[in-house]
Amino acid sequence: MAGRQRLITEVFAQHKKEASRAGKAKSTAPTADENEREVSDHETAQQVLIDKEIDVLKQFDLCWEYGPCTGISRLERWERAEKHGMNPPEEVKKLILKHDEDETYTQSLWHDYPL
Repeated sequence: MAGRQRLITEVFAQHKKEASRAGKAKSTAPTADENEREVSDHETAQQVLIDKEIDVLKQFDLCWEYGPCTGISRLERWERAEKHGMNPPEEVKKLILKHDEDETYTQSLWHDYPL
């Protein structure tokens, strides 16, 4: 049995164990680069969320089912649509009320254009 061939699974199992031991020996303290990347990832994720929210509001502006949106705020338009039984999306109202101090959220897509 001295000349027995080794199986590839035997070699792989041994190599895998050595690699996992090397990974455990690494320090768990984050480096400055990792911290910067984490902050950057957080800011990017935050921006993606904001972009998605604004996109939902823009889609509401572009949906003529709820009537014209020029000359009134998004909340006024939402309330008018609700009053007339058009069932506007609740998500839109929540977004507007959540960011009631930010014109990007409260005013329609056409707010900056003169009538």
